[in-house]
Amino acid sequence: MPSMKVIVPKDLILDPQKLARAIQNGLDGAAKGAVVDFKTTTATWDHQVDFETAEPDAARRVVGTDDEIYGYVNTGTRPHVIVSRGKALAFGTGGRPKSRPGYIGANTGSKGKGTVFRKMVNHPGTKARGFDKAIAAKWQEQLPIIMQRAIDSEV
Repeated sequence: MPSMKVIVPKDLILDPQKLARAIQNGLDGAAKGAVVDFKTTTATWDHQVDFETAEPDAARRVVGTDDEIYGYVNTGTRPHVIVSRGKALAFGTGGRPKSRPGYIGANTGSKGKGTVFRKMVNHPGTKARGFDKAIAAKWQEQLPIIMQRAIDSEV
């Protein structure tokens, strides 16, 4: 990845309020873009996931969620046993997942054609999608461009 440098004009260095405003606007813009990407990963889900932006200090924005299901999909799960609480578990076979590892987006997916009923299953686990890593990499690359635009708009 080529290195990018943000150019700060002398006028802005001498005006700390404008420089601070440019930095805040750039970081806020990048955070809003990251939220859009996170929402894109759940666009086809029936389950609603809320993403929030935190500002731990003036130079950082943190986008995330405390949604348990999103965590399972994002970080993956180990193989585990699922036991029916009722008569039986019912699930489709031959389905297709709505997401794939490292991809910022969501597809329609499918449940599969046939339905299987079992009292217990050995779930093979879920492969981590790594949405957070893919989105962080994207915005790490975009941040210098966004910051330069924010700085240029203050001059």
